[in-house]
Amino acid sequence: MNKCWFKPKDYGWGFGVPTAWQGWVALCFLILLILTIAFVDGLVSHTNGVPLKSILRFIIDVVIISVLFCLLFQGKVEGGLKWRWGKEGQQ
Repeated sequence: MNKCWFKPKDYGWGFGVPTAWQGWVALCFLILLILTIAFVDGLVSHTNGVPLKSILRFIIDVVIISVLFCLLFQGKVEGGLKWRWGKEGQQ
């Protein structure tokens, strides 16, 4: 059973809106993971500003998590994960 969990984006590369409950669970998990990383990296706990080191660490962590998300779920996008120039036949 290889049901697609996400619609493709109309323009660009990436995932669109989830179309199955599994896609919504994966998206919620990704958001929860990013919020947890923000807390662990110290973006939430500073009252006098956030150090640059914490911001850079957060950006690196989000990039790594996003790449892993794309690698894990690339087969769950309708039509595959590829660059798109708009809907087919629309010019």
